[in-house]
Amino acid sequence: MKFRRRSSLLPRAPWPNGIERTEPLRGQLWTRSERALKPPDVHWAWRVLAAAAAGLEIALLVWLWFGPALALRSVQVTGAHHLSATQVKAAAGISSHGSVISIDGESARGRLLDQVWVRTATVEPLLPGTVVIQVSEWEPVAAYHAGPSTRLYLLSSQAVVLGPTPSAGGLVDIQGPAGGEPHAGERALDPQLLTALVNIERGFPTLLGQDVAGFIFDSCGNLTLVAKRGWKVYFGRVLTPEEFASLRDKLTTLKAIAGNGNVNYASSDLLYVNVMNPSEPAVGYRSRQPAPVSPSPGASPPPNPCK
Repeated sequence: MKFRRRSSLLPRAPWPNGIERTEPLRGQLWTRSERALKPPDVHWAWRVLAAAAAGLEIALLVWLWFGPALALRSVQVTGAHHLSATQVKAAAGISSHGSVISIDGESARGRLLDQVWVRTATVEPLLPGTVVIQVSEWEPVAAYHAGPSTRLYLLSSQAVVLGPTPSAGGLVDIQGPAGGEPHAGERALDPQLLTALVNIERGFPTLLGQDVAGFIFDSCGNLTLVAKRGWKVYFGRVLTPEEFASLRDKLTTLKAIAGNGNVNYASSDLLYVNVMNPSEPAVGYRSRQPAPVSPSPGASPPPNPCK
């Protein structure tokens, strides 16, 4: 009798339809998995060499960070006028000690932008030991004071308080509502209103041949222009976008009533021009004002002008 030899390592298991498959022995598969998970054997000398190389890299990094090769030697500051170079370096958080590679330019730039005077800034560390700082400061466009207070504060074009100033120095003078003194970094007015006031002040000599002494913006939102000759222009409330847009029509009315000869803006008798309703302007003269009358005892107080 003849027997057919079959492999003992790859026993065949019958599948349906006469298909045969082979599968490895379980013991053989387990042995291969153990070998795959076992870490390769590394000679101890290579381990020592790798540890020495890592230590050398750390030592080199420490030497570069704290050593004299890349030490910070100079800080160049440009563009600063209201802030000194020392103030700029301190605001950026840059010390004269340390390495130039330890300076994070973006972080230093962010700290500079937190300063009320700084509009834009760049901080660039340069090897071997220099940091270049370039700043652009806000230009003040107006001098602001709260109510009757005589303390003036400079405003940027965004109506942000930059700091106190001893005098207006030719800037637009704006009297805001009475109250506490503003602080640096606060927004004293609506930026849109401030832009309108600056443009009116600059264009008034061309429009009417007169100069503006300042503006009054009260707690009710009413805007008054004070000319250098002493007369005033009452614009009314300026709080909403529609009221901002109406300023153009009111300025046109001021020019129109001068052109038809109804108002002489150079007259010393002129007291005010009311253009709250630009279609029906009203003009007041000093010579036509009634004599002031003292209030009688117990008289009721005047009505709230905001109502």
